Amino acid sequence: MKTRAVVFAASEHVLVEELDVPPPGKNEIQVRTTYSTISAGTESWRLRGLFTWAPTQFPSVPGYQRSGVVTAVGPEVTGWEVGDRVATLTGVFSTPGVNRQLGAHIEIGNTPLELAFHLPSSIDDVDASNLVVAQVGYNAASRAQCKPGDWVVVYGDGLVGQSAAQAARARDARVVLVGHRELRLELARRFSADATVNSAAGDLLAAVREITGSKTVPVVLDSVQTPNSQKQYVDLLEPASGQIVYNGFTPDDHWASMALLQQRELTTHFVSGVRRDRLEATLALMASGRMKSRPLTTHLVPFAEAPKMFQLVLQKSEPFLGITLDWRSA
Repeated sequence: MKTRAVVFAASEHVLVEELDVPPPGKNEIQVRTTYSTISAGTESWRLRGLFTWAPTQFPSVPGYQRSGVVTAVGPEVTGWEVGDRVATLTGVFSTPGVNRQLGAHIEIGNTPLELAFHLPSSIDDVDASNLVVAQVGYNAASRAQCKPGDWVVVYGDGLVGQSAAQAARARDARVVLVGHRELRLELARRFSADATVNSAAGDLLAAVREITGSKTVPVVLDSVQTPNSQKQYVDLLEPASGQIVYNGFTPDDHWASMALLQQRELTTHFVSGVRRDRLEATLALMASGRMKSRPLTTHLVPFAEAPKMFQLVLQKSEPFLGITLDWRSA
């Protein structure tokens, strides 16, 4: 079978190409994609060959989150039927010489059962296509030691930060989201947070303290992870009891001051990776309506526009937040 997919042909060079897909194998299902969502941070690092955790091998099919419909099931597969809605992290194909960075930006691809998740009717297909990024936000909020009503500061206005804010609110925390892009802050005020602060405009500490009515907050969820961001928010945390949860991709070894953390005796959590239990917990929040990415999707475009969308991510030529590829016309 032939299919179309987004291909990172070389550094900063993206194409849509035709690939081969075999019948699903044992313990696989075949999925026709409905939507796949770009992970702007990770995929832009990969496209530039700068993702140090797993070097990019060009050419390759990127993406690690898509929603779709089962079109075939492999031998001995049980629990899945043609027509089932599914969220998955990958798309398996068979074209020689093309590598797979999980390969979710694909029209039709096979998926191992361990990476497939049934979608109840209450979960929107666009929301489901952002499952992994939403789970990164869930990871951060799940580590925070906070009580209902506590104020939590989320640092970062991208999809990870917005998802962390939504997950924290699902725990009945109140959330201040800090960022510097007005479009994203407006969306956060509408869908993700109780209040927002523009870190580029004025005194961040004073603004947060005015909102919370307190000098300190118990938790900061940091999806930015830079020396500058750490210096901006560290005084919001009470020495010896404040917590920071770092999540997302850390590009190098010198992004924060360990001395500053130790001097203030701040509890520091690091959370990363994809686990089935965390993905299922994220899906449960989506099913309950407490985690949504469709309202944060600023660009919902046909898959053929993928090269243009990746250039937008690299060049930041216009404001954007969520970018989702529509494969329904494929």
